Amino acid sequence: MQIKNYSKYLFLAVAFICSCNQGNNLGGYQITVAFDSSNEINASSFIENFSIIRLSTDDHTLIHQISKVQYINNKIFILDVPGNSIFIFNKDGSLYYRIRRVGQGPGEYAQVKDFFVSEGNLYLLDFAQQSILKLNENLEYIERIRLETFSSYFVYSDNFFWTYSEPTPRRNDYQFAHLSSNGEMISEFLPRVSSSNQFNWTGVNVFHRNSNELYLSPRFGNVIYRIQDGNIIPVFGIDFGRRRFPTRDNVNNHDITAPDFRFLLKRNFYLSDRFLIFDYFMDWNRHFNVYDRIDGINITGVVNNDLIENFRFFPQWGNDNYLIEMLYPEHLLNHFAESPQFADFIDLSELREDDNPLIIIYKLRR
Repeated sequence: MQIKNYSKYLFLAVAFICSCNQGNNLGGYQITVAFDSSNEINASSFIENFSIIRLSTDDHTLIHQISKVQYINNKIFILDVPGNSIFIFNKDGSLYYRIRRVGQGPGEYAQVKDFFVSEGNLYLLDFAQQSILKLNENLEYIERIRLETFSSYFVYSDNFFWTYSEPTPRRNDYQFAHLSSNGEMISEFLPRVSSSNQFNWTGVNVFHRNSNELYLSPRFGNVIYRIQDGNIIPVFGIDFGRRRFPTRDNVNNHDITAPDFRFLLKRNFYLSDRFLIFDYFMDWNRHFNVYDRIDGINITGVVNNDLIENFRFFPQWGNDNYLIEMLYPEHLLNHFAESPQFADFIDLSELREDDNPLIIIYKLRR
């Protein structure tokens, strides 16, 4: 008995030092967030290089608002929800293709809300009609798949869809659904705790793709799951210690932007071959937790963008080994024009404030 207890305490001591341990209540490996830390994390410690891309601008390529960006096979896919369009740009910023097929006919949609690229095919979520349109590698319409859910985001893998379901009046309401390639319900996961308010429904990612692996996590939830063999497996649990949100409470009953909201919540998360990165807001500043999955090192703090002089670090999207940020030309010209790295990629003298946003792609270290 004494040997068993000694082994147990030794394990706990090592886990505490590493700040990452096997957690049962949170699932998978527990990431302990040292939110009191005053660390400054240099972006170059986990980012290998970056590109700044000026998207072409004309009447046909004018983007109303960027809602999602993915960088796949040297193509930049951009979702413009207000413009009801998908833009595909080449890596040099020139337009490759624009999809805007609004209507009720074959290959048309009422409101595109999300997209996903898989094995050369492009899948579009028609939110209004709760269906997914499948296009081939030439962007030609193949079929429409009706969904047995009320979904706003999705991913596709191994002939199955995984969707995030918006709240419904159902007694048994779930956050995520596993659907067949025909859109038929197979199973549902993570029951939704009822909420009497409508706070915090948007603004963070719930799915993430890295190579052939897919991950999901509830909005502002503390567990990240891997999608595998028709199931979800907890791989990381995030623990904010005394600032963690109560397990039995519902975050959507609270306005997380209120001054008296004292809890810390995971917002966006990104997983590469080497890193788990997630962000959270504390004292009105964006903080990051960077966990090196290879070296087992976990660092929490504010990121210093030492790659781009006098510039913020504010990725909004990511996939595979990339983090992606958007920058409006107006903000660049008015606040960051002195950063010499921008001149290495674009001619600032030709940039206009009403041009399309610039895209910054950070490549993570391996």
